[in-house]
Amino acid sequence: MAAVPSPPCSAEETSLSVIRSPGSEDTEAPAKAAAREEPLPMVLLCGGCRRVVGDTLAWEANDEASRGLLLRGVSHVVAVDKEQKLSSRPEERGCVIESLFCSGCKMTLGSVYRCTPRHLDYKRDLFCLNIDCLESYTLGSAEQKADVDEEPLTLESKAVLEESLERAMTSLKVMEHRLSLIESSSASFPSNG
Repeated sequence: MAAVPSPPCSAEETSLSVIRSPGSEDTEAPAKAAAREEPLPMVLLCGGCRRVVGDTLAWEANDEASRGLLLRGVSHVVAVDKEQKLSSRPEERGCVIESLFCSGCKMTLGSVYRCTPRHLDYKRDLFCLNIDCLESYTLGSAEQKADVDEEPLTLESKAVLEESLERAMTSLKVMEHRLSLIESSSASFPSNG
């Protein structure tokens, strides 16, 4: 498979410090971290077309040097280019990689390391996604909440509601009848032409 040209990464940057293992401390919001033991999982999206490419439940490690996120698994949206090539990065001399790209928009997302020198063995066969090409959503971070302070529906309130609906339906039927009378009487007038 030939290398697929990719659009530039998303302008919005994701911070590696925000993406961490499920057991790590939340430094962004200490009050929220105190309220829960583990940080909430994050859904990772393609920066180009916003398709889901993975989540932090498959998180293995962060690679600060390459601004990468190492995952054990990714979604079916991530395609692997089977053409193997040598990494062009000086710190990855001797690494054989396969490029990862989004099957939706063809944006290059990162790579899979198939052969590595001993000091980079921790990357082998993991999906290394470039965080500059990702967007993320933290599950449970929705700010708008449903208004649950409303009174629950009881038999008494249901009866009142049904009575109100019945009165409204009766009023609508009366108005519909009046409208049809007006329309029929205006149809009997000769038109000025």
